[in-house]
Amino acid sequence: MLEFRKVTKAYPNGPIALNDVTLSVSQGEFVFVVGQSGAGKTTLTKLLLREEKPTQGQIILNGRDITKMRAGEIPYLRRSIGVVFQDFRLMPNWTVEENVAFAMVVVEASPRLIHRRVAKVLELVGLTHKAKQLPGKLSGGEQQRVALARAIANQPAFVIADEPTGNLDPETAWGIVKLLLEINAAGTTMLMVTHAKQIVDSLRKRVVALEGGCVVRDEERGVYHG
Repeated sequence: MLEFRKVTKAYPNGPIALNDVTLSVSQGEFVFVVGQSGAGKTTLTKLLLREEKPTQGQIILNGRDITKMRAGEIPYLRRSIGVVFQDFRLMPNWTVEENVAFAMVVVEASPRLIHRRVAKVLELVGLTHKAKQLPGKLSGGEQQRVALARAIANQPAFVIADEPTGNLDPETAWGIVKLLLEINAAGTTMLMVTHAKQIVDSLRKRVVALEGGCVVRDEERGVYHG
């Protein structure tokens, strides 16, 4: 489903953010990406979303080399990938259901489909009763669940969760992780970038560790530190 083939990203007059990275993720996998700040995790995410282009190498997603996409194709690529950010990125003046619906509005889904799908994902994340509220009235955990609902509204085959528990207390963080596991169990491929050692060590999923822009460890049933 996803392949990085000898991918390097070097910034002008700056460091090499990724160095000769080769990585393959199969449909339905749950993969943790770990590493210290500056290891290359953010660059990896930006390359997947075509916010950046690699200096060399190929990135194959669903059979297409996204590094060769024309500018007009990039918005469609991003709509096909669900993204959950640490800082939620919700529109403050929109209700919960409006925030979730936006992901479907931009792909011009029908109003009937939007209504049905938004109701379904809000039920999944346990926020049906908060549908008419603004994000500012919600707790951090609830806002993250809204962001998660938005990420899966279009039923993407692939979700990137970028530090989704970073701003949450441990109990709330586990609630988000359990939702990610449920979504993954239904067949969605999950790539979770995280510093959450306890979560990684407890779940024993595949762990890809970055250091200095290189993949230094790729283990099934891995832990945070090798």
